[in-house]
Amino acid sequence: MNPSGEPSMGEDVIFTDSRFTRDSEAFFAARLEGMDCIVTFFRPGEGPGARAVLNGAEATLVVEGREVGIKISPATYENMLALDRKVAPQRKLVALNRSGIKSGLGTGNRVIVTWEDVPKLRHPGALGVFEGIFKAVQGSGAPNWFIQQSIVRELIPEGADPEKYPGIGHTGGYGPRELLRSGLFAFFALGGYAEQRSGGARERWSSTPAPPHPYTHAPLLGADADHAIVTGANEEELAESLALNKLAIAEARDYTKFTVDTCHLFGFPVELGEGELAELRAAFAGRTFEVPNVLPGRPSFTYRFDEEEIFQLGRKYWRALQVHKELYDFIAELKGGEPFDYELSIDETEAPTKPKELLFYLVALEEVMGLPKGGVTSVAPNVGFRKRSDYEGDLERLKALANECASIAAASGAVICFHSGSGKGVETGKGPGVDEALREATGGQLELKVSGILQEILWRTLAESDVPEERALFEEAWDETKRVVEVLSAVYDRLIAGRTEQEAMAKLADEALVAEVAGKEGVRLVKGVLGYGLGRAKLAKELLATADPACKRPSDDFFRHFAYLVFRPLREKIYRTMTGGTWRRYAEEVARYLRMRIEGLGLGQKGAEE
Repeated sequence: MNPSGEPSMGEDVIFTDSRFTRDSEAFFAARLEGMDCIVTFFRPGEGPGARAVLNGAEATLVVEGREVGIKISPATYENMLALDRKVAPQRKLVALNRSGIKSGLGTGNRVIVTWEDVPKLRHPGALGVFEGIFKAVQGSGAPNWFIQQSIVRELIPEGADPEKYPGIGHTGGYGPRELLRSGLFAFFALGGYAEQRSGGARERWSSTPAPPHPYTHAPLLGADADHAIVTGANEEELAESLALNKLAIAEARDYTKFTVDTCHLFGFPVELGEGELAELRAAFAGRTFEVPNVLPGRPSFTYRFDEEEIFQLGRKYWRALQVHKELYDFIAELKGGEPFDYELSIDETEAPTKPKELLFYLVALEEVMGLPKGGVTSVAPNVGFRKRSDYEGDLERLKALANECASIAAASGAVICFHSGSGKGVETGKGPGVDEALREATGGQLELKVSGILQEILWRTLAESDVPEERALFEEAWDETKRVVEVLSAVYDRLIAGRTEQEAMAKLADEALVAEVAGKEGVRLVKGVLGYGLGRAKLAKELLATADPACKRPSDDFFRHFAYLVFRPLREKIYRTMTGGTWRRYAEEVARYLRMRIEGLGLGQKGAEE
C-alpha cells in the first residue's frame, strides 16, 4: 500500500462490489499474484454448489475453531463463461435484440486490461474503459453492448499470422476471446452480477448490514463482434478476406451480436444468369411496397421498382448479398440454436444510403438469398456521418432520412443503428442537436455506436494530469502521432496525389515502392490505414499543416484522427504509469460523456418513459 492508501503494483485486490451468492456460496472477483481470479467462500460441510463448474483449487481452513472453505479459480475465458451461464443468479450476456430490446448503445472498448496486462499495472484495481461505461449504463438503465470491437480491424484473431495482416490489431494485439474475457471480468468486478443488497443471502454470511451497492439491478449486456469487414476486387481476394473473417467470427462464437460490413463489395463484377434474373423479377416486379412510418400518425412510404432498376440494383448488390447469406449461415451453425443478433453495416460508403435501395437490400436478402425472415435485427445505413467529425448537414434533412430508413428497418423487424457516432469532441456528441434529432426521427427506436472518442478521453485525461509522468506520456503520443502522419503525408504526395484511384492503388500495391518512399513502417501503415480509403492519406496531408509542437493539445485534429495508431506501442507504458486517481478521473469523464449521449438519444429508463 502506498502513502496515498491505494494499492500499488503487484498488490492483491478484492473487488468487494462484485459479491453475489448462490447455493450458500459467496463469489468475488479478485486480482491475486497478478492474475484475474474468481474467489469462492463456502461451508465445507454443505457439499459443492455452483462453484463445482469452475476450474480451480480449493481448501478448507480452520479459523478460531471454525471451518471455512475457499476456492480460487483463475478468471480464464472458460471460467468467465461458466460464471455467466451457470453460476451467476441471472445470465447477463444475451442477444439484446432477440430479447425484445429495440434501442441501445454500443461502446467500443479500445482501452482494456488483458490477462497479460494485469501484472504490469501500476494500479492493480484498474479495469480500463469498462468502469466508465459501467457507471453510465448502470445509472441510466440504457441497454448496452458492453463489449465491442472490430474483429478484423481493431482485434487480430489468435489464429491469424500478424506478419500477414500488419494493419490490424491496433488496440493491443489481442483477439476476440481475450476481449470477451476481459469484459466479463470487468462486469463481474464492478458488480454486474451482484444482487440488490437488502439482507437475504448476505445475512447468512455476516451479521453486519450490507452497505448499499452503487449499481443495483444491473441490466443485461451484449457483446458485439463488430465490423467483420469483407473486401476484395476479385474472387481470389474475396476468398482470402472471407477466410480471415470466418476465422475471427469462429473465435467470437460466444458473442451475442455479429456486425457484418460488405460495403466494399457493392458493384463487385458479376454476370447474372436467367435464373438469378428471374428470382429478382419474382421478388420485385409489379409489387408495391407499403412501409408504415415508425412514428405513429406520420405518412407511410411507398416504393415500386421497374425492371431496369431491379436488374441494376441486383447486379450492384448481388455479391454483397451472397456474402451476407454465407456469413449468416456460418454464424447460425456456430451458435447451434443459441439466439444471436445480426447487423447489416452498409454505412462505409461515399454517399448517404438511398432509402429505396435499403429496402431493396433487405427484401433481396430474405426473398432472393433466403435469409430467415427477421434474421437481420439491426441495420446501419449511411446518414452522412463521418468518423470523428460533427454532423455538418441540415438537421431537418437528417431527420427525414433517419425517419425513412428507421421505418424501413422496423418494417423488416430490425432497428436502425447509427455508426461513427463520435463527433469532433466530448462536449456536443455528434454536434449540437444531432442526438435529439435522431431521437425525434426514430421515436427512440435506435442504436448508436461510439468508439474512438473513449480513447480520445484517455489522451485528454493524461494531458490534463498533474502527474508529470502522465502528461509526458501524452506528449510522447502527440510526437509519435505527428511522425506517423508525416509518413502518411509523404505517401500521399509521392504515390496518390494527381492520380486516379486505380493508378494510386497500383502504386500502393508495390511494397518495394512504398518502402522506398516511406520505409517499412509505411508499408504497414498503407495496409492498415488506407484500408479505410485513400482519403485517409489526403486527410493526413491536410491536417499535418495544423500541428504546432509549441502547443500540443489532445484536441488537435491530426492527433484526434490518427492517435489510435500509436496507442498499441505505448499501452504498456501507459498502464505502468497511470495512478488510481487518474484511472478514476478517466472513468468519470467516460461516464459523463456517455450519460450525455444516453440522455440526448433517450436511451435510458428516464428517456424511455418520456
